[in-house]
Amino acid sequence: MGPTPEICSELLRPLRCLIGLKQVALQRGLHFTDDLPYAAGSLLAELVHRGECRASELAQHRVVDASVVSRQVHRLEEAGLITRRPDPADRRVSLLRATPEGERELTSLEQRKAEWLSQALRDWDEDDLRRLTDLLTSAAGDLQRAAQNQNHPEGAR
Repeated sequence: MGPTPEICSELLRPLRCLIGLKQVALQRGLHFTDDLPYAAGSLLAELVHRGECRASELAQHRVVDASVVSRQVHRLEEAGLITRRPDPADRRVSLLRATPEGERELTSLEQRKAEWLSQALRDWDEDDLRRLTDLLTSAAGDLQRAAQNQNHPEGAR
């Protein structure tokens, strides 16, 4: 049957708190630079973890308009953190990939974030944290699929 709207309503509160932590990350310097917005850093992370892909694929996966990704790609390119090359299958389209500098910057940023999380969650049991990670990963995947299906109903199950 699935969860009731009432229990999902209870979930909204901690989700809002987690989303609000983005501001904490910005205030604590857990981002790249003032010239590179938080969202562009997230896009770089996605490119590093997904590998080379088209901007349209990133927009679809992030459930945002292509123009949003285009602006972020431009900033990342200017910063030397990503590069593009023509797609051999369709030379009208570019494939994007992180540069070695982009990968190094992301590794450094993620290390700072992991250290902050480690300190903030120092009283947690590691098994509990693994369970939470698994649950959040599963929930994020389901929520992302639902958002994509809402934007593209023909792809809905």
